[in-house]
Amino acid sequence: MKPKHAPAKFSFLFVDLFVFNVIHLILIAHMDNMMNIQAHYYTLLIVFNNMGWLICSHVAGIYTHNKIYMLKELLNHTFITYLFFALTTWLFFDLNFLVDTINFVLLDVIWFGLFLLISRMAMMCIVKFIEKTGIFRKRVVIIGNAMHASPLIEQLEKKQIFYEIKGFFGDNENNFNSKYSWLGKINDCLTYAKNNNISEIYSVISPDKMHELYSLADDAQNNFIKFKFAPHFSTHSKYKYSFEFDNNDNNIPIISLNPEPLAEISGQLQKRSFDIIFSSLVIVFILSWLIPIIAVLIKMESEGPVFFKQYRTGKNNRPFLCLKFRSLKVSDDADIKQVTENDGRYTRVGKFLRRTNLDEFPQFFNVLAGDMSVVGSRPHMLKHTEDYSRLHGSYMQRHSIKPGLTGWAQINGYRGEIKVDEQLIQRVEHDLWYIKNWNFWLDMRIVLQTLSSTFKGDKNAY
Repeated sequence: MKPKHAPAKFSFLFVDLFVFNVIHLILIAHMDNMMNIQAHYYTLLIVFNNMGWLICSHVAGIYTHNKIYMLKELLNHTFITYLFFALTTWLFFDLNFLVDTINFVLLDVIWFGLFLLISRMAMMCIVKFIEKTGIFRKRVVIIGNAMHASPLIEQLEKKQIFYEIKGFFGDNENNFNSKYSWLGKINDCLTYAKNNNISEIYSVISPDKMHELYSLADDAQNNFIKFKFAPHFSTHSKYKYSFEFDNNDNNIPIISLNPEPLAEISGQLQKRSFDIIFSSLVIVFILSWLIPIIAVLIKMESEGPVFFKQYRTGKNNRPFLCLKFRSLKVSDDADIKQVTENDGRYTRVGKFLRRTNLDEFPQFFNVLAGDMSVVGSRPHMLKHTEDYSRLHGSYMQRHSIKPGLTGWAQINGYRGEIKVDEQLIQRVEHDLWYIKNWNFWLDMRIVLQTLSSTFKGDKNAY
């Protein structure tokens, strides 16, 4: 079973070690007496200090469980770890008579201590801001008896920075004596969730006892509302499960249907950081000179705008204005008619742009604005979203993440025109697989394969 916040913990550890080693290298470059220290001592210092911090932090448990969100525990354990680390570092180098390194070690430890103090204070301010504004807080409702849900409530209340319990749904109002309101019968749950911006639904009733919950789960997920079970649960189900434990006792299993790494804040931050950096580099170093050249070529061949703007389906089914270089002649059916291989609307420049994928490059502005991601499910026209959702029961679930310039389906051959239903089915299946299996290195693989297919040529690029 994977720790739910593993990416965030790894990133936290990485930042601490990265800054520690940067401090180390800066001191090496600026200490006046560095010439008196033999080269092999540098290696010893770097290896010992990194291993020392890893061992001390592991023993104290800074990067385990949920201490990165529990500020008092984080501060206490960081302080204890730092004292133990500083003491062992000093004793090691002092007892080994590495006299020339004493001043260096002292400065190394002091500056790292200042970084830890500043970073933890900054984290406290950030967490307080998040708690005050509620920008990451998910609104949740619970299905089932309030008494049966008490362990779940306790667990969610420990993380009020991320969760806000709105109330309960159940078929017997008399079973509810909780501080949270009874909101209605189970059949009313989805309607309430859609109308009140609910992010997650938890059920403390096992679907083995109420099979209708599976239908409710399907409907919820098609409306971009996560559905999770928190009962004692049998293994008979068509769904893939992931077990999440949100406290140190590991006694409340939360069972997610079709778990999504990008539903977690840590995954979203990693992906958004990459999107901002990558799109900014493309805009500054490529689009800054490419746009004027392509604009002139488009204008020389045909009348009309340089950019083609069209509303497409974004995350959570919200439309956004998608940008492209115009590759077709201006027509009235652009928002309803799919581009085909021998489409008579092509311009000569447009055909080249589409075969080389250059027509999609303005979408890096969409990525920078936050409407799209570099990697994700390709966005469809609003009319096609409406049509395709009738053909595939899980089609709308592909919109639970931001659409992308490229995606898992595209590098596996499912791009361009959809001629038969099987092509749509395969595209959706690949998109859903990506959502369930996302990680940073998968994005890197997709980007590299997209670049490779662009240079080699893709028969479906038209």
